[in-house]
Formats: sequence, structure tokens, C-alpha cells
Amino acid sequence: MSARHELRRLIANPALLIGLTGTLALFAMGVFGGLVAPYDPSANQSSLITVLPDGRTTLAFPPTFPDPQHWFGTDPIGRDQWSRILAGAWITLSVVVAAALTRLAIGFSLGLTSGWYGGPITRALGILATGIAAVPQLLLAIMLVLVTRPFGVAGFIASLALVGWPEIGEFVRAEVVRAKTQPFIEAARSVGVPGRRLITGHLFATVGPQLLTVAALETGAVLLLLAELGLIGLFLAGATFLVDDFGPVGPFRGRAAEWGQMLGGIQFYAITAELPTLIPALFVVLASAIFALLADGLRAAADPFSSRRVLPGTFGVLTKVLVGALCFSAVGFIGVNVRPGAMSMEDGRAIAARTAETTWPGSEFVAGVARYSSSAHGIDRPDRLTYYYRNDSNEVLRISFMNADRLAIEVRKYESEDEIDFTGLKALPAGMISYDTPLAKAEQTGGADRRRILRSYLVRVIVTWPKDRDAPVYSVRYDGTSGSQGVPVCCFDARTGALADSLFTPRVDPPWPVPAECAASRTVFRQIDRLQGYFADGPGLSVGAPFNLNYQGDNSLYILGGQGIPQLETAVNTEEASARAEVVNARPTGVLAGQVISFATLRLATPGCWKVRISVGAAVTDYTLYAYPWDCRPQQTQMAPIPGVTPLPCVKR
Repeated sequence: MSARHELRRLIANPALLIGLTGTLALFAMGVFGGLVAPYDPSANQSSLITVLPDGRTTLAFPPTFPDPQHWFGTDPIGRDQWSRILAGAWITLSVVVAAALTRLAIGFSLGLTSGWYGGPITRALGILATGIAAVPQLLLAIMLVLVTRPFGVAGFIASLALVGWPEIGEFVRAEVVRAKTQPFIEAARSVGVPGRRLITGHLFATVGPQLLTVAALETGAVLLLLAELGLIGLFLAGATFLVDDFGPVGPFRGRAAEWGQMLGGIQFYAITAELPTLIPALFVVLASAIFALLADGLRAAADPFSSRRVLPGTFGVLTKVLVGALCFSAVGFIGVNVRPGAMSMEDGRAIAARTAETTWPGSEFVAGVARYSSSAHGIDRPDRLTYYYRNDSNEVLRISFMNADRLAIEVRKYESEDEIDFTGLKALPAGMISYDTPLAKAEQTGGADRRRILRSYLVRVIVTWPKDRDAPVYSVRYDGTSGSQGVPVCCFDARTGALADSLFTPRVDPPWPVPAECAASRTVFRQIDRLQGYFADGPGLSVGAPFNLNYQGDNSLYILGGQGIPQLETAVNTEEASARAEVVNARPTGVLAGQVISFATLRLATPGCWKVRISVGAAVTDYTLYAYPWDCRPQQTQMAPIPGVTPLPCVKR
């Protein structure tokens, strides 16, 4: 038969044409929708300001009706509906296809086994299928979703797949029983064809066309089940719930753009804001109708007694196109989004960066927070993973991932919830370690004991790059949810995970910056066995102190290098030439953890900028320090009066 004749048969099958065209269009939307979406689907706005062509400005509050800027309007928290439909097509259709294929595989495998082998296997599978089919699909899906919620996306897909397979199994079993009695099967048996060859070479060819029709029907059925779950408040990225005493809040702010989630707000907004729930509902109905038309068209094309049948070769081409599109979507989604654990800091940053560039172009990443809560997963998994971006106006954009899940995103402008001062922070570089390394080290140095004391706690692992540091750092803070005083554990180098500050004497913020005319030597945190300090490295010696700041009065010194007793060669105060300094309590060198070290106390009579030269034997080093007045010392480091040193108030001179 000619290709023209086959084309006429296809044209005479409008259900197949519409279904096939619509299916390919839906998958094209899923693949390219996120790229062509005009707005970030998770970015919400409290008000929408539009400048008209005549120069007038209009102000509208969400939800809004369709306009030239927002083709399908906005939802109640200001997210663009068309962008959410486009971006949500990939998640929704991929989950639906993955669940449908899994459901089809379960039903086909069990139905084939039952129909081919019969006997006790058929009776056992029949009892199992009857028991599952006796439970309403929606009720069973609800129970499965709640049980598998800890497994994230994989659990949600499994919940959809484990519902509805008994009908597929019964259909396949009946087809296999019918095919077993066909003459060609008997003929193959008579010439000694093995059972495996009968199944793969003959049975598949008989059942395959009907199975493709069932696959199209099941895809539509899974989509409707996904929509039903969304209507009652269960969806891929969370569930609806009540917030405080002022009433419900939903749908969730900024969660994943998924059609079931978009329908989740119908119980809150169906009366006051019809459009936000009508738009996703229309697309769900349209997609379901397309899959139903595709199934009807495939059935007619495969029916040898239908006037719209096509040749096996033509049907094979259609099958390959559809199966390829389905597998590409399912495998692509699972490969990108189904991960066994929580996102790392860098994985989440890559997603947050795309969102920030769409919402606030040119903004820079300045802080990241992994939040753990005793009311959620403890320290096994972050309750929230947050990224803060800052624009040129020093305004903050918060992008959060609930449960460190890439599909549960929340985007909020002008909002911070972690008590971070963003004004003095540098932009964070790429290539930082994830939050789990500093958390593990903080747990080993008292964090675990603190959690046991608090019982109800909030742990935050915060990465920033303060302007007074040479590298970004992680800090870990343990707070009680009942308002008890928090305990910080600081700090860890964000590139290596090594300690960047003393855990026992944390870095102290200076009362005021070191004056520009005082070129204080750069100090580096270093740990030697149990000794921790901030060291200024010189050509002959490294001179350190337990604190990152120096003060009027006594300052303990750790001196690495040389042989002998530490001595003060010179000490000049650049602001007061007559000021004096001395080294007291000097101890000869010893060995600690393979390092030659000596100890002493540097006594400074007055605050200000000091140029100091210290020697240990023949080794000498020069360094510059800035000493703050006596009263600037933290409470825990206050000391008794020292003869010859007049304490001064903590005021810049």
C-alpha cells in the first residue's frame, strides 16, 4: 500500500491526529516551557505596577485578571499564572508519565505472569488485585502519599503508580489467556520454540498494540488522580495547612510550579479568586482529553476490523515516537529531580542563581543558611535551605528550599528571617564546601550536648564573607525555640572546612575599625594541638595571641620559632612616643605537637597603634598591632588592675 493511502487513513482518524499532535505539544511545553516562561514562576509580588504607553502608571493587587503583561493573570500572591503553567508542565507531565509507566510495568508483569503460568500464581495475584481494587483509588493514594512523604519525589511517584495497576493486570491476563489459544502460539510450541521466546517474540507482538492504548488511558488517569490529590491539599512539593489564629494561608508561597499544587488553593480561593484555580484546571482537563483522544485513535489504528486501521509498519513508527517521548520525559525528570538525599549548598545555589537572575538581575549571593529544627528532621536533613541575594540598593531577596528539596522553592523579596546584617558582606564565591561538614565539626565540639540540653532547638549553619575576613566562613548557631539564649560555634573556613576561629574564644567584633593610618599586621587563625590563636607571621617568628584583638594591659603571646627566652627589643606607640611596653612572664622555648613554641605576656601601658619587635634567641620579627582601651575588653576577659597601667574608657581617641 502506498504512503499516500496510509496518509489518507491517518487523516480519517481525527482522534489519533489530535491526540498525537496534542501529546507532542504537551511534551514540547514540558521540555521548553521553563526556558520561554516570561517571569520566574516562584517570584511573588505584593503589588503590580504597570506603566501604560501614554505614561500613566497603574497599581494593581493580586490576584489580577489577564493583561498584556500577564496573559493569564496572577495568583493571589502575585505569581504569573502563564509562567507557572509553562514551568509546571515539566514537573507535572514527567511525574505523570513516570508514574504511568511504573504502573503499567507492574500491571503488565503481574498480568503476564498470571495469564501465562496460571495455577496458584493466578489465584494469589487475583486475591491481591481484588483487595487493592476494593479500596477507592483516591483514598488509597492519600494513604500512600502520607506514608511515602519522607522519600520525596520518588515516594510521590510510587504512590501514584501503586494505585490502579489491578485493572491493567486483569486486562493483560485476559489478553494473554486469549493469545495462548491462538494457532500461531500452538504452532510455535509444536516446533519446539522455548517459553521465553514465545513470550518475547510472539506474545509481546499480540498484546503490544492494546498495551499502548492502555498506556495513553493510564497517563490521563494518573493526571486526573494528581489533580484530585491537589484539590484536597496533597501535592508534589507539600500540603496545605492552617497558619496561626487568623485563618488559612494557601496555596503555599513560592512552592514548585506544579499543576496539582496550583489546584491546591481552590479550597481557599475558589470563591474570592476564581481565575487562579480555573487556569490550571483547564489545562488538566485539556491534557486529559488529549490523552483520551490519543488512546481512542490508537485503538482504532490497531484494530484490524476498523476502517481507520493502519499498516503495522506505520503503527510501529507511531509507537516508537510516543514511547521515545514518554521515556525521555520520565528518565529526564527522574535524573534531574529524584535524588536520595538533601541538596548540597552548591546544588541549591545553582538553582537559586537562576531564580535570582530572573527576579533581580545583577544581584549577588551574600549569605546561605541551612536550618535544622527539632520539630522537623532533627539534624538528619535541613528543614530549610535558604539563599540570600543582595541588589545594588542593599535590598535582600530570600530564596528558600523546604526540606532542602529542589521542588519546594519559596521566593520572597525584601525579607530576611535569619538575623543577618547584609551591609558589610562580600559576594560569596563558587566552590564552597556544603553545610554538613561544619555542622559535623560543631556537633563534635559541644553542639550535640547543647541540643540535648535544649531538647526543642533550632540549629542554623550560616555561610557569609564578612569584609574583615580573607575568606568566607561558616558559623553554626544553636538556639532554643522557647527563647533561650543561643550558643554560636564559630568559625570554619568555607573552602576547606578547617577552623577559622577559636571555638573557645570566638572572634570578637572590634568596637571600631582599626584606623587607616595604623597598618596592623594580618593575622591568621592556627591550631597547634589544643592551643588556638591568631598569628602574625614574620620572617623569623610567628607571634600569636588567644584573641583576635589586642587591648591596653596584658596580652598573652604564643611565639613559634627561635631558641631561648622571648624578649621585647622595641615597642613604639605611633600616637604617644613616651608610652611604654614590656614583656613579662616570659618562658623558654619548648615543643608542642612538633612545633617550637615559647610563651610570654605583652604589657601595653596605653592603647593605640604599636610597632613591636620581639626576639627569641637569634630569631627576630617585627609586627604592628592596634590596642583598644582597657574597658573595651569583653566581660569574660576582664582582669585585675595592673600597676603602672591606668585603665581608659572604651572611647576612640
